[in-house]
Amino acid sequence: MNFRAAIWMLSATLFLCGACRKGDMTFMNGVYTGDTADGLPHGYGSYHGKDISYEGEWQDGHPHGFGTYRHADSCYAGCFEKGEWSGPGRLTTAKTTYEGFWHKGHFQGEGIYIDSLGASWHGRWEQGKLSYGTRRDTAGIYTGTFNDSLAPSGYGQLVCEARLFFHEGYWNQGVPHGFGLQAETGENLRIGYWKNGKYLGEKMTYSASRVYGIDISRYQHKSQWVRRGKRRIRTGGSIDWNRLRITHLGTTNNRNAVGEINFPISFCFIKSTQGVRIYSSYYAQDANSARRRGIKVGAYHFMSPMAGKPQAVWFLKKTAILKEDLPPVLDVELSAAQIAKMGGTDALYREMQAWLTEVEKATGKKPILYVSQRFVEKYLRYAPSKLLTYSVWIARYGEYRPYVKLLFWQLSPFGRVDGINGCVDIDVFNGSREQFEQYIKSDYTTEP
Repeated sequence: MNFRAAIWMLSATLFLCGACRKGDMTFMNGVYTGDTADGLPHGYGSYHGKDISYEGEWQDGHPHGFGTYRHADSCYAGCFEKGEWSGPGRLTTAKTTYEGFWHKGHFQGEGIYIDSLGASWHGRWEQGKLSYGTRRDTAGIYTGTFNDSLAPSGYGQLVCEARLFFHEGYWNQGVPHGFGLQAETGENLRIGYWKNGKYLGEKMTYSASRVYGIDISRYQHKSQWVRRGKRRIRTGGSIDWNRLRITHLGTTNNRNAVGEINFPISFCFIKSTQGVRIYSSYYAQDANSARRRGIKVGAYHFMSPMAGKPQAVWFLKKTAILKEDLPPVLDVELSAAQIAKMGGTDALYREMQAWLTEVEKATGKKPILYVSQRFVEKYLRYAPSKLLTYSVWIARYGEYRPYVKLLFWQLSPFGRVDGINGCVDIDVFNGSREQFEQYIKSDYTTEP
């Protein structure tokens, strides 16, 4: 029987023997002994039936306050609200234990769950589910995201000191699946892709099979000096959207390219706003041009060292985000001096979260964080756990170090694109073409 249903049955099936102040009341399947008011259990009392029992506080015929409920091999001791488990409490069964906070019969808030084998899950629960937390069992300590079955799924890291094992990356149903980094005694350091727990190898080469994009701002609309044979001529800054093809990834990345570099552009991130006054007059024009050509559009806001919510309001005012568009992006490139001016890292994290929350509420899309490798190492890796649940578009031009939920990788600021004058930032989706299509079809909720 459902525990909440049993409690409601307990309070709903009273057969009152008349208005009493204290004493026994006959139930359909048992007896209530205790305080009453207006003919209902009210105050302190106990109920004993065929399969269930409850002893504790009552209000208007419902368990309300602190009490102990028993059914079969389960026992809940904690707080009730109008017959439902709400507040701090502990549930024990023959095989499991949960101690923490509840709301309307579900794990809700900080709590720890222990199964029959002694494995434990600790974190903040929502509607009975643990989206992010820590699991401890014989495999080691895993910290990251989970699926509804409490198996590691999504992004996280597993550490086992006993065998000096470490794995950080993407997981599915409890095994590495997707990009990750793994170190183990007696084994070589492995960085690359896993599939259902099997290591497939590093995939750091660039070929036509990968999903490429660009990011642009007002800069791409400025006139540029370009070389035409032996001459240098000044050209206009308009973008020729019909010609767009990536032809250069930057000198270093070109060395890792396979075949001719002539890649189509699948997505384009466009700067829309900055602070609370600056906006790009080219955003709407560029976004519409990209959409008409089947290029997925994403808008980004360049964060200023100030309160996050007003910046979110400004971004939303100046940015039209369509249902088919990529999630909005918060671009965080603040210097140490700017962060100090804001009030330090705690203030930085607070204002970042304020922007992210406001924009997600307005658009229905969970935003993406754009940060540099240096920002990850110095700030993001120490951020509150909620900030770590956001996917990241990272500017990293050297070694791959997966501390984050990587979704897009800005691999070069020195790319070349037919149809755009000057240098262009080149980006790559952290997954296959099939995964990118699935990401789109899922309204940007299913990530690689």
